[in-house]
Amino acid sequence: MIDWNRVIDLRDAMRPDDTWPLIEAVLTEIEAHLSALDRRVPYLAEDLHLLFGLGATIGFSDFCDLCRRGEQQLSQTGRFDLGIPALRASFGHARQLFLRDLPHVIGDDRPDEASARAS
Repeated sequence: MIDWNRVIDLRDAMRPDDTWPLIEAVLTEIEAHLSALDRRVPYLAEDLHLLFGLGATIGFSDFCDLCRRGEQQLSQTGRFDLGIPALRASFGHARQLFLRDLPHVIGDDRPDEASARAS
């Protein structure tokens, strides 16, 4: 579900104070794109590609797999039978696990405002 090695690589590539802000920015960006998908159906393939990249940045492997499969399905059939609700559910589940376990994995306490949003 979460590629924690990717998260550790991300942490190691950044200054410690920059890790949480980047993660929060990526999560916010994914949430914004997911909430707009219903209005952007003509651009769904491009949005799935963008979501894949954002999810990969923070190690959301199952979410990325669903985005990739959706892109393939759109290119082959012109439809997204996997569905936007499934994509949102996958992200929601990954986000919940990610925020719960992230402090243990990266060995860092998140800022108070991030803690409030994760609950």
